[in-house]
Amino acid sequence: MTPHGTVSRSWLFCTLATGLLALGAGITACGGSSDASSSASTSDSTTTTTTTTTTTDSSSSGSTSTTTTGSTTTGTTTTSTDCSASTTQGAKLLCLATAFRATLSSSQLASVSYTLSASNATQHWSNLPVSIVARNGLALSSLGSTAKAAAEALLTAALSTQGQTTATELRAADGVLANYASGYGQDLYYISFLGTPSATSPWILQFTGHHYTVNISVNSSNTAVSATPMFVGVEPTSWTASDGSSHAPMASRRNALLAMLQGLDATQLATAKLSQAYDDLLVPPQKDGKFPSTAQGLSVSALSDAQRALVKAAILSYAGDEQGNGQAEAYTTDEALKATTIAWASVSDLATRGSYVRIDGPSVWIEFSVQGGIVFNAQNHYHSIWRDKQLDYGGNFSF
Repeated sequence: MTPHGTVSRSWLFCTLATGLLALGAGITACGGSSDASSSASTSDSTTTTTTTTTTTDSSSSGSTSTTTTGSTTTGTTTTSTDCSASTTQGAKLLCLATAFRATLSSSQLASVSYTLSASNATQHWSNLPVSIVARNGLALSSLGSTAKAAAEALLTAALSTQGQTTATELRAADGVLANYASGYGQDLYYISFLGTPSATSPWILQFTGHHYTVNISVNSSNTAVSATPMFVGVEPTSWTASDGSSHAPMASRRNALLAMLQGLDATQLATAKLSQAYDDLLVPPQKDGKFPSTAQGLSVSALSDAQRALVKAAILSYAGDEQGNGQAEAYTTDEALKATTIAWASVSDLATRGSYVRIDGPSVWIEFSVQGGIVFNAQNHYHSIWRDKQLDYGGNFSF
C-alpha cells in the first residue's frame, strides 16, 4: 500500500461486504486481551525414520505414500527416510521436501512445481484472501492425510519453535474467521516449490495464505539462507477458544515494538516520528524492493545500551522465526544495530487505528500497521512484514 490518502482500503471492504453484513460489530468468541500471550506451543521436531508404503489415498488424486513406523509389512515394497541424519538445515529441508514430493501424484507434483523466477516468487502471495488473489501450489485442504502430514513436517523443520507457533496461531485465526465468513480457513494455505529441491541448485519453499506467508530459500550450496519475505497479519487480534484457551498470535511482536517506542524519552520519540501517515504497509506484498532510498527516523546509534537491547528484542520477535538461516544474528550485531533506524507514524501506542512503526537496518526491514477490522469491523487487525534487503527470496532476484 501507499502512504495514507493515496490509496483507499474501501475497495476491500466493498469486496467483502456482501458476505459480512450479518456479522455485526462483535465476536463472542474473542474474549482475550489484545496483549495476552499465546497459549499455543510447538516444538522443533523433525520426522526421523519413516517407512513409506505405496497405497491409494481417497482424498487425493492418484497413489500416495502412507507413513508408518516400526516393522515393515511383509510383501510390500518399502523405503526408509531418516531426515534426522541431515547435518545441515539445507540438507534437512531437502530431505523432507523430497519425502513430501514423493507422496504426490504426477498431477499434484506438476501443480506444486514452478520455475524459479521473479514473477513466480513475487506475484502469487498476498495479505488478501485466497479467493481474491490466487496462490501458487496446492492447498493443504486438498491433500490426503499422508501428503498433508509430510507438508506440515517440512514447514515445521523450516521454522524455529517461535516460528512454528507463529504459523500455527495465525492459521488458527483464519479458522476463527471461517466461522463467520467464507473464503477463510486454517488449511486454505498453499505450498509450492520454486525450482526443484536440489543439493546443487537454488530453490524456494513458498507457503502462503491469507494472513501468513513465508519464503524459505536454499542456495546452490544446499545452505538455508533466508525466510523472507515473511508476511504476518491477524484478525481477530485475540480470542478465547471453546476449550478456554486464550490466543493472541501477534501480541509478542506488538509488545516488543511498543516496548521499543516506550523506552524512548520525549525528545527521541519526537525525532523518530514520521511526517507522513500510513494506512497500511509501505513495502507490502508485491512491492518488493520498494524501500525508501533514505532512512528516516531515529538512529539506534544514538540510543543507550538498554534502549538498543529493546530494538534487538523487537527485531528478534520477527527474525527469531527463522531456523538456521543466520538472519537474526546478522541483524543484531553491534555494527548492524548502530546502522539501524526506528520510526513511527500518527500514533505510537500501537492500539489506535493508524498506528504504525518500522525498523530499517542495513539488511532488515520490519513494519507493523494497526488497521480496522474486515470481518469484525469493531475491532482492530494487524498487518506486518519482515523483509531482508539482500536476501528476500534467497537473494535470487534484483528489484
